[in-house]
Amino acid sequence: MSELKQPISHEFNQANGARFADFAGWQMPTFYTSIIEEHKACRENIALFDVSHMGRWLVSGNDSLKFLDHLVTNDISKLKEGRGIYAAMLNPEGGIIDDVIVYKISPEEFLLVNNAGNHEIDTYWYEEQIENFDVEMIDVTETWGQIAVQGPKAKTSLEELLGIGESLKYFGFGVVDYDDNDIIVAATGYTGEQGYELYGDPEALMEIWQDLIDDYGAQACGLGSRDLLRLEAGYCLHGNDIDTKTTPYEAGLDWVTKLDKQDFIGKAAASRCDKKLVGLAFPDGLKLIPRAHTKILDQAGNEIGEVTSGNFSQMLNRAIALAYIKPDYQESQVKIVIRNKEAEAQVGEPWFYRNIRGQETNVILSEASGSHCLAQS
Repeated sequence: MSELKQPISHEFNQANGARFADFAGWQMPTFYTSIIEEHKACRENIALFDVSHMGRWLVSGNDSLKFLDHLVTNDISKLKEGRGIYAAMLNPEGGIIDDVIVYKISPEEFLLVNNAGNHEIDTYWYEEQIENFDVEMIDVTETWGQIAVQGPKAKTSLEELLGIGESLKYFGFGVVDYDDNDIIVAATGYTGEQGYELYGDPEALMEIWQDLIDDYGAQACGLGSRDLLRLEAGYCLHGNDIDTKTTPYEAGLDWVTKLDKQDFIGKAAASRCDKKLVGLAFPDGLKLIPRAHTKILDQAGNEIGEVTSGNFSQMLNRAIALAYIKPDYQESQVKIVIRNKEAEAQVGEPWFYRNIRGQETNVILSEASGSHCLAQS
């Protein structure tokens, strides 16, 4: 077995009692104190996540924009300098190889961020697609670090510590000097809260990490709370909620799939819709965890889909789940069976809570989903 890679916070993690797990070949902290406490820190204060296991690439050259526009579903040609964009990367059959963020540094230089679990697969895919383009891709995953600073107090704290300023809007980014190190600060995240992702020198990032703990009361958090936070916000996890057999239209990612732009890989099949992603909200206070692959039934007991991600949200005081069901299902109620007991769930949009622009939105689900797929049926 190969030795696990270490994130930039490894020494901190060892010194602060982190519990570890092998995630995509990296030794990652699952929690330090408890998942519940770390979830609360993100929703109420400042949470720190070491996400240096994510894949990071510098893309440059005369054809860098053309290459990226061919590679992903969103319209890179409309991306302005200092802005990022979320997109899917498809195979020719329209399946999602990965979901990525692309940041435009200059007209011919971009930062591409992909998921840790797909990094090796993505690397081979880039190598296959790049042959006909004047492009250079440099993998900076193990030379740059990446941390996420998330929560309602993240903005004011980083404004004071780094001087990021009010001009940095959602999905915008800027470069700040910290102890003679250039740090990219992007207004992005994976928690459903206001926050930032910082890229750059690992030692400088860990100094910022410690400053936020010592001077602003931030709390280091692991992958356990991060997974619950992203589920509440309805953010898909590749390998669970999206994969190479799922199209962006099935996953509700039609908004990042620009069928009117120039050709991109998988475009012809991107709008195929044989299933639809929905959110399931279970009764208030009912303690259960709807685990992945749990079958979903209609009111007559017919199987119509399955859960992809689920958990119990203490904040919402109910079990929640993301699930795929048949695209023509119009009813607002479904049920699942756990340990021979039925549990009813309400069907709605595939997200439950977000506070990404400082405006809290708590959706415990009203009526049947306004699914993207229903428009296709």
